[in-house]
Amino acid sequence: MIDRATSISGPGLLLTMSFCVAAQATPAQEQAGSGPFYGPKGIQFVSSDEATDLWLGVRLQTRWSNSRITQDALPAPVEEEDSELKLNRGRIKGGGTLLDPRLDVYSEADFTDQRLLDLRMTWQFSPALYLRLGQWKADYNRERIDSSGKQQFVERSVATPWFTVDRQQGIVASGRLAKGSGLDSNYWFGWLSGSGRGGELEADNGLWMGRYQWNIGGRKLAFSQSDIKRHNPGAGSVALGLVHGKSSYTSFSSAGGGQLPGFTTSSPGRYRIDQAMLETAWQQDGFSWQQELHWKRIEDRQDGGSQSLVGGYAQVGYFPGSRWQLVPAPLELALRCAYVDPNRSDGDDYERELTVAANWFFNGHRNKLTADYSHVRRREVPESDTSQRLRLQWEFSF
Repeated sequence: MIDRATSISGPGLLLTMSFCVAAQATPAQEQAGSGPFYGPKGIQFVSSDEATDLWLGVRLQTRWSNSRITQDALPAPVEEEDSELKLNRGRIKGGGTLLDPRLDVYSEADFTDQRLLDLRMTWQFSPALYLRLGQWKADYNRERIDSSGKQQFVERSVATPWFTVDRQQGIVASGRLAKGSGLDSNYWFGWLSGSGRGGELEADNGLWMGRYQWNIGGRKLAFSQSDIKRHNPGAGSVALGLVHGKSSYTSFSSAGGGQLPGFTTSSPGRYRIDQAMLETAWQQDGFSWQQELHWKRIEDRQDGGSQSLVGGYAQVGYFPGSRWQLVPAPLELALRCAYVDPNRSDGDDYERELTVAANWFFNGHRNKLTADYSHVRRREVPESDTSQRLRLQWEFSF
């Protein structure tokens, strides 16, 4: 049976969406094909045969920061005194099953930056085999797969812009094996364009990507930070990711393909990229943990030479109210450490981050306040730079 919340129509639509107020559906509204209604992801429509089940939602992320640092930023001088308040992300997204319960479609666009982020379709042949085609965030590492709306911190770690494969066009097979057993696992394997979000398909570009994830205890942990569900028993994973191929670019972000410091020009297939990633995650009784360790090698096939990078992060979060009743249940505290060595041949270069955060959940990740403070130190021989980042953010979806 399709799970529904509120039927909406006419002038009441905006008021309903703004405050996410939901009354229980009447028995008549429980019949598929009764028209649009407000569900857990937004406006939802289900056909009479339930083969089509589509939804449309809006996500807003309002942020105040004491310095101008964007989510796509690589190391750069920070304007410490230049604070800002802005709508950092404004997303329109929608998806669901279309014509057949086995065909899942999804699209997402950011109207603040006028970017088409995701446009994909996924066909389920069986629980062990899904085939996805289109553009989306590569299923490589957990921190990037986790939506920015489901993070414990205002922004991802400083390791992300160095190692993320980010959004790409491609085709990937995935599935779940031995569900519920001690060998319960998920896999992803496929080909990515190597041109980044919105990039053109070029004959000399292309990245092969693989990810294998063992689900501890036969329980799969969703790609979402913070143990809002208070998992008991706990759920976690151990994952290994690999990337190999050629690209015009050495870095990727929501803005598209780009270059890491020290790489300035591009041509199809100029850079050979090899990456490896080891990841662990666990959530139980209000406690959460996740960690990634990255290695990356870039070979310049045009001018010769290569550069190796290492880095990663570790973070923990906890709802104190899970143990002490005097602490409000919606409050979560979190801590993250991150490190990047951008060039292993220059041992004195690095980027380090220490961030503390507090979250207050009104309605899970769909309506929450986050405050975090970061101490970031960056050294590029012979100079070094230290920045203090204070940010406050309201995440709201309807």
